[in-house]
Formats: sequence, structure tokens, C-alpha cells
Amino acid sequence: MSTDPLFCWHSVDSLTIIGSMFESLESKAVGYGSRDILKAVDGLKRARIAVANELLVWVAAWADAHPAETIMETGPGLARAVRPGGEGTPAVNDLAMAELFAKLGKSTSSGMLFLGDVLDLRHRLPLLWAKVMGCEVEEWQALRVARMTHRLSQDQAGEIDRAVAWFAGTQPPGKLFDAVEATILRIDGDRARAEYEERRKQVGVWKSQTDDNGLKGVFGRLEPLAAERLYARVQELADCLGEGNADERRAEAFGMLGDAAAITRLRAKRRQPELFDEELAEAVAALTPDDEPDLMIEESEVHPALRDRPAAVDVESVIFEAAVQRLVERLDPRLLLPTSTVVVHISAEDLSQGEGVCRVPEVGPTLKSVVGEWLGHDRVVVRPVIDLNDAPPPVDDYEIPNRHRDQAMLRCPGSVFPWSTATRNLDLDHADPYRPNGPPGQTRVEKLIPLSRTEHRAVTHGGWRRRNPDPTTMIFRSPHGHVFLTNRTGTHDLGAGPVAHALWAATAPV
Repeated sequence: MSTDPLFCWHSVDSLTIIGSMFESLESKAVGYGSRDILKAVDGLKRARIAVANELLVWVAAWADAHPAETIMETGPGLARAVRPGGEGTPAVNDLAMAELFAKLGKSTSSGMLFLGDVLDLRHRLPLLWAKVMGCEVEEWQALRVARMTHRLSQDQAGEIDRAVAWFAGTQPPGKLFDAVEATILRIDGDRARAEYEERRKQVGVWKSQTDDNGLKGVFGRLEPLAAERLYARVQELADCLGEGNADERRAEAFGMLGDAAAITRLRAKRRQPELFDEELAEAVAALTPDDEPDLMIEESEVHPALRDRPAAVDVESVIFEAAVQRLVERLDPRLLLPTSTVVVHISAEDLSQGEGVCRVPEVGPTLKSVVGEWLGHDRVVVRPVIDLNDAPPPVDDYEIPNRHRDQAMLRCPGSVFPWSTATRNLDLDHADPYRPNGPPGQTRVEKLIPLSRTEHRAVTHGGWRRRNPDPTTMIFRSPHGHVFLTNRTGTHDLGAGPVAHALWAATAPV
């Protein structure tokens, strides 16, 4: 450490300034109530987005101020014209960019990637850029879209812009990126197919060194559906194990994948428990002689694998084989085969054309031909297509029948709570709270809304309220009066003002 007095003074002074800064910031929130806290959070969120988005403007301005045309001399080691963005973006003076990257705290390589994303966004995605300028979309989301479309032509990037910009900023990021990927698959299927084939060469399984705790890791990179299938097998085996927490059971089940006999026995015991209800012990007891140690065994009773052996026949082995054979004859092999359920969402248009785009839960947008390859490795049972326009009739019970549940989940496969990204283990909530003595037909598909368990608890016990003015729209009101509208275009924060409360009042059920 340096002993320079100036250095020491500077360090102490910096620490003092930092300490004072944190003290002053923390003191700002003292003494405020919940409504004021929410108001401050909302204002700071908007300010943060504005600052981050404004930085993109200044980065683009620097590129405008140092185009390739500012290069006066050419030669070895001198400035060069580079195009960090994609087709249709301007070239810049590469050496002039170094000063900008230093101010941004980026290396030249990461800075050039960042600049390329900014230029792609500004010149190739003008609709999305306009929403960024209006602080309707966070800069990192817009830059991610620009990066995803970098290798496309300018016209193709424009198609992506028109397809997704209108709902950017109202959907959770994952849904926005899925929509971009689906559109890329649709407009550039050949490239997507080539990239898929290239990815298939990058799969593998590796194991780590034993760590200090005596544990060893196994890591794999698989195709999405293969990974889902493997995890489902591990979970199925873990469910058959009774001891330990969920992680411990899954670890034991994962280790069992190397013991086919143990897996077969565990799965058989789970799916045909009657085979293990002391059947083997009773069968052996019935065949075991009580007082005939020199029992002569007929050749027909000897297992075929033992008949030609010159060695003496082991009576206990023969009896055991006969008992096992009796159980095997009752075993249904079909129950031991793994089962997989793949739900594929595809439009009628994509189904009819050669290379359509499917949406597979937990996987995302996928080429139809790729899904076909996945299904080629399994026994496939094609179930009837569920027509979402043909809803089952309402029922009077609070409990939701399976047909109604399936229809509701397929109609809306994700949570409808504001900004939610939940798609698994969802509850179905009655949009209009069920009343035991209420009118008939309260349980109907269009009034069942998917929510995660925490979200369900929030609307049941946490002070949130919800209304369902039409089958595609939900309106939520938070405990402190903030109103959110969610529909297929995303989440819209309407605030807590008069307009929001007028809408809430207007959508009250009759």
C-alpha cells in the first residue's frame, strides 16, 4: 500500500464522502408512509430508465460526430473505418471510439459490441428506438433485441421491428424475446435450421474434480427437450424415493441412472405395487420343501439357462427362478416405459406450410421440423386437438373439472398477474370469487384465471382485488389503490389517479 500522504488523505476523504452519501440517501426515506414510498419508487424507476436510455442518445451522437469520413489519412496503424452495426448502419472512425469506450468504462472489444447494438437499434429498429426515446422500453431490453437481429438483413430487421415494437415495454422481457425469436424463425428459417444443426455439435456431458467436501459434479449441455425429458425422469424416480428433501432425492435419483436394474425395480414397485406385496416371499415359501433336502428336480422345472450345465443344480436357485418367472409373467412391460407429454402450440397457418413455427412450453419458439425430430424418438400418442372456441358448459361446483382446467390452461398458458412470468405449477382462480349460495354456473372457463401460488395468495389474502370485464382482460387493484390492466398486449400500469379509479369503478360486476 502506498505511504504517500496525498494518497492516504484522498482515501480517507473518499470513504468519508461515500459514508455521508449513504447516510444522506437513507435519511430520505425516513418518516414516509406506504403510499409515499410507492410514489417515490415509481418516480425513481422512471428516472433510472430515462438516464439509461439517454446514454444511448449520447453514444449515437458520438458515432455521428466521428463517422468514417473523418479519417483523413490511411495506412498501417492509422484510423480505420469499421461498421460495428449490421447492414444499413454507418461506419465509424475506430480510433475515435476508444475515447468514448474509456469514458463508458468498457474495453475496446466490449465497447464496440455495445456501439453496434446502439447503432442497430437506432438505424434498423426505428419503431423500437422511438419507444426507447419515449422511455416506454428499458434500454437493456431494446439492446437485447438489437443483438438478436444483428445478423439479419435490414429488411428482415424491419419486419422484426414491426412485429414486436408495438407491445415492447408492456410484456415481461422473456415474452418479448420469445416473440423476437419466433419472428426470426418465421422470416429466416433456413438460417435458424443451420444454427440448430450447429448447436447439435455443441452438446456434451462432463464431470468435475472431486471437491473439498468429497462431492463430484456432472454437467451436461443438451437439446432443450432432451434436458426436459432427463429432468422429468430424475423427478419421477425422486418421487418414488421416500426419504430426504427434494434436492437429496433428486441427487439420489440422478445417481441411479447408472443402475438400470435399480431403476426397473423402483419404477415397477411404483407402477405395479401388487407385484411386491410379499408375492415373491410367498411364492418361494410355497415351493420350498419342509423336510425333503434331497428333492429331485424335474428338467421341466429347471430354468432353461441352467438345463445344459454339467454342475449340480442348486435347488434354492431353481425355486427362486421359478418364483421370479411367475412374477415376470404378471408384469406389464408397458408400465415400465417412460412417458412424456409435449404440448405443442401451432397456428393453422403454420401447420399447413412446410416449415412452420411452434411454441413448446419450457422450450420456446421452435421450428416444426425440429419438433418432428424430437417426437421421432418416443412412442407418440396424438391426442385430439382442443378447440379453444368450444368451451365446456359451466358447472355449479367450486371444484374445477379436468376438462375445464385443460381448456383454461391452454387458452391462457401463463399467469395473468401484472408483469408475471410464471408458466408452471399454476393455480386456477375464480375471477369472480365463488359464492357457495351464489347463482348457478359460476365455474366457467372464461372466468378461470391462472396465477402462481404466491399471486393467488395475494389476491385471496393479501389485499389485491381483481376484475374480469371480458375474457381477454384482467384489471387488478393493489392494496394501496394502484390499478393495473393486463391483456394479450401485456401489463399496463394505470397508476392510482382519477382515471384509473374511474375504470375500476366502471368494470364492477353487475
